[in-house]
Amino acid sequence: MATERCILCAPMDTNPAPVNHILLRGVLHHVNPLVARVLCVPDDLELTDLQDVFLAMLDWDYDPDFIIRIHAQEFNSFGRKTHGKQLRDFQLRRQEQFLYICDTLDLWEWELRVLDVEPVGGETVDFVCLKECGAAPPAMCGGPTGYRLMLKCQQAGPELTDPVSISAGVKLLAANQDQLGIKLQFRHPA
Repeated sequence: MATERCILCAPMDTNPAPVNHILLRGVLHHVNPLVARVLCVPDDLELTDLQDVFLAMLDWDYDPDFIIRIHAQEFNSFGRKTHGKQLRDFQLRRQEQFLYICDTLDLWEWELRVLDVEPVGGETVDFVCLKECGAAPPAMCGGPTGYRLMLKCQQAGPELTDPVSISAGVKLLAANQDQLGIKLQFRHPA
């Protein structure tokens, strides 16, 4: 009779897989001017920790929810299957890309592309931001739409936000509405 071997009793592999560094390029969608980052992370980084990396990189001090879409699968901060899932589980290769959405309310979409996967001798690094392009948007500014409006207000200067300038502009429009070919109607709130 052949001896059967119990899978549960088999000795476990005590040598963990060697850690690789993944070089990622992240570009923030729907924002002008360009906001991009190049960072190096270990491949044993969990998806929940990738969120912490981005929050530290953006210098945001609150913890919004996230969604990661990778290899036709979706992982989010609400799901149990996200916890314990590491980047190495996806066997990422060069030029692969995936979507990372930070803050499910404001929908900051980052397109992440793998630039390189480098084997590491034995030295690991938590994460390193290697290059930056563009200022990080402020936390809780309303997502890409709120950020664009904030930038427009800054470019326009005080004449867009100053009540005296606004009322002077409205008076000027009212005085010249016939010449401009427009008709202004003012309604008083009830």
